[in-house]
Amino acid sequence: MRPGTDKLCAKAARAAAAAHAALEAGATDVAAGRAFYALLNAAKARLNDRGQRWHTHARVAAAYAALPALDAAPAELLDTAIALRRRLADDADSLSYDDVASLVDGAAAFVAAATRDCGA
Repeated sequence: MRPGTDKLCAKAARAAAAAHAALEAGATDVAAGRAFYALLNAAKARLNDRGQRWHTHARVAAAYAALPALDAAPAELLDTAIALRRRLADDADSLSYDDVASLVDGAAAFVAAATRDCGA
C-alpha cells in the first residue's frame, strides 16, 4: 500500500459512518454531503494506491472511471453523487429521503470495496 492510502481509506470510512448517522437523524442534506465525501475519498484511495493524485472532483471521477471496475464500487455511483451534490447546492430540499438513503448505502459498499482493493 502506498503512503497516504490508509489515511484516505480511514477518511472515507469516517465519512460513510457520519452519512449513516446523519440519515438516521433525518438530516438528509448532511447525509448526502458526507456520503459524497466518503465516495470521493474512497476513489482517491484507489487512485493513490496506483500512484495517481488528482484534486478536482471531476478529475478524480474521470481517473477513477479509467481504473479496473469493482462491482461494489462502480464509477457511475461517484458520478451520481456528484450530480446529487450539485442538486443539493441548488436546493437542499430537492433530495428525497429515498435518494439519499440509496446514496448512503451505496457509499458504504463503495468504501468497503475500495478499501479491500487497496489492501487496507
